[in-house]
Amino acid sequence: MSSIILALHSLVRWFVLLFAIVALVRSLKGINGGVDYATGAKRAVSIFTMSVHLQFLLGLVLFGVSPLTRQAMGDMGAAMRDPGVRFFVVEHPVLMLLGVVAATVAGVIARRGADDAVRHRRAAIGVALALGLILAGIPWQRPVVPHF
Repeated sequence: MSSIILALHSLVRWFVLLFAIVALVRSLKGINGGVDYATGAKRAVSIFTMSVHLQFLLGLVLFGVSPLTRQAMGDMGAAMRDPGVRFFVVEHPVLMLLGVVAATVAGVIARRGADDAVRHRRAAIGVALALGLILAGIPWQRPVVPHF
């Protein structure tokens, strides 16, 4: 079961990154272009946020069923001394949680902007921050394409 969830989690990361780039580009294009926020950037930011939430839920399920996590929880001292295990048990989840929060807050704060330029700017800053946290937390040593 954990291998299927891991494969899905690995696959969905590419969609999250794609949606983040689309949301960031749409937001950046609207900062100076006089583009209505509701025409594209709002939807792009919402899709990015939803994909991040889906990825986070998959990650929570994986965290609960993963043999690596179970073993690490049995001896946290040893897990913290091993950089590879520490990354998956502590660093990855914390960075991704912060990325989820940043993506969610970006969408909410952007919608509350006074005008479209402010909405685009807030969305761009929030999506960029979320993307940075997500990129920092991705285990790049995993296969590019997951194997099912």
